[in-house]
Amino acid sequence: MRNPRTITDLPLEVLDIIFSNLRNLRDKLRLAQVDEYLGKAFSYHSRSDFKKFSPKIHFPVRLYRVLLANCGPSIVEFSCGSDTWSDLLAKSIAKHCSNLESVNISASLRNSHSLQFFLLNLANSLISVELKLNDSCQSPRILNAVAELKHLKKFLYEGYIDRGVNQLCKLVDLEELQLVYQGRGYRCRAVNLLQICGNMTNLRCLTNCEISTAMPDCPKLKTLYIKFCKCRIKGYVSSFILKNGRNIEEIDESCEPAPFDGRSFLEVMRSCPKLQVLSTQMGGIKIYQAFVTSIVDILKESVSTRKEPFELILYCRDKLRWFRRFVSGFYHMPTSHTVFVLHFCLSVATDF
Repeated sequence: MRNPRTITDLPLEVLDIIFSNLRNLRDKLRLAQVDEYLGKAFSYHSRSDFKKFSPKIHFPVRLYRVLLANCGPSIVEFSCGSDTWSDLLAKSIAKHCSNLESVNISASLRNSHSLQFFLLNLANSLISVELKLNDSCQSPRILNAVAELKHLKKFLYEGYIDRGVNQLCKLVDLEELQLVYQGRGYRCRAVNLLQICGNMTNLRCLTNCEISTAMPDCPKLKTLYIKFCKCRIKGYVSSFILKNGRNIEEIDESCEPAPFDGRSFLEVMRSCPKLQVLSTQMGGIKIYQAFVTSIVDILKESVSTRKEPFELILYCRDKLRWFRRFVSGFYHMPTSHTVFVLHFCLSVATDF
């Protein structure tokens, strides 16, 4: 008598059809966990469906572990909130997701300890990390773990900034760094950017919440975001741009105090021949005809170095009115539209 045939005797192509007819992911994973071969069939069926993996809050962790055991190598990106974090899930990801490159995680005090080991276990594969720590989550251990990610190219951090931030100087291959302070009832720790970024020769994008010390020279800098930033050094923002503006293509600023006066604004325009987009409040700058004319003249001189017309994005309604008055005359000039485009950002961005 022949041995009875079972579902595990079916070829992967047939099992692929069976998995396709199951109504949801839970049913598929319940079938996949029955037998090792069925797990392989689920992986075959899923292909690259879980390249980006983000757990849902009410989904059973035990079933997610089945998914990770079979599809882990295909997962490249992982995102997780503090309400969906699980220590068991983190261990499974570290064990099975050998090709994981990018994580985006919100953490609380409850999961900060396991997050530290999670990052260390993935030190050989991660190249992008985004972390948001809530007010109660102290960060030294987590930032110390991040500092061990030798292949990291992008690190975006939002949370309480403490002494652990100084360890980030080890990340010499970083291309993008963001440090945003979030700590209710605590004053932001002074961040020595020169110490942290001095050896980051590949750094292209730097975002920081407060400038309290000198920043490192960045001659290859292309993008400068200084949003909602306080600068403790008078005139430093404009002097930094003047020194490093040769390759800057985009500046977005909303600093306190205002980083430019009328003269330094024009100097910044001249020192950034490749500047494509400038977003600013123009705080403390008086708008008059000669000033607007000077801007257009500078843009004409450097038009050959720009890929597209220059865009000036304003965050101030009063500046909008004055620019409308003085720039309208340039629209009758045959070359003006090729060098200068205005956008005004109020509650909704509006083209002028």
